[in-house]
Amino acid sequence: MTNLKTSTELKAIAKERSLDKYGILILANIIIFVLQMAISSIVTISSSGSLVIFAINQIIFLIVSILLGVLVSGKAYLYMNLIYSQTVSTGDIFFGLKQHPDKAVKIQSVFVLADFLSSLPASIIWFILTPRSPFSVRVALFIALLFGLIVNIYVSLTYSQAFYLLHDYPDRSAKELLAYSKTLMQGNRFKLFSLHISFIPLIIFGCLTFFIPLLWIFVYRYATLTAFYQDLIAAGNTGKVENGLN
Repeated sequence: MTNLKTSTELKAIAKERSLDKYGILILANIIIFVLQMAISSIVTISSSGSLVIFAINQIIFLIVSILLGVLVSGKAYLYMNLIYSQTVSTGDIFFGLKQHPDKAVKIQSVFVLADFLSSLPASIIWFILTPRSPFSVRVALFIALLFGLIVNIYVSLTYSQAFYLLHDYPDRSAKELLAYSKTLMQGNRFKLFSLHISFIPLIIFGCLTFFIPLLWIFVYRYATLTAFYQDLIAAGNTGKVENGLN
């Protein structure tokens, strides 16, 4: 895996493949966002300050976030079709409902639970924090936040390819797909991390210009990340991908 494309080359591929398909891709992203927001708001039972209600809402949020893995899977399928020069449509985002939704949910649970557990210490400290809390408590909060961020970044990078792999290797179990992603990302975490960082100036620009450009920027970003997968799997494969897009 030593001959991977540069960030500039990956972005060029993303631009070229997305050129006449931005309308479909932007609409698909909007649909996913609206569905996620709608489902999350419907299942939230109350905004009461009660600790019990808060705990119930957190549990519901975790369950819904995990189930939404089918949409994440569908989004991966949509952008894989794009990068592999296949026909794309907004309906692709629902492919995760047909392509082993149980595996998509299991993969998503790794990200959701890692996020929840790594942020739990900071959440507990924040809950007990008061204006009169000693400085040591504030330091503990900072350390807990930093810990959660590091764990989240590590998990996100390590298993970042699992949803793509689900569509290239549909016969493998969720555990095998996660393990394969971990193998592929060995020595490549920093490259993917740098690729994510490179979009920060564009995202800031989008936020400063009334958010409208973000519609294009998010498409460009996700297409680039999918191009990274295409390059990674091509470099990592010694044989033909079974039942896959490539």
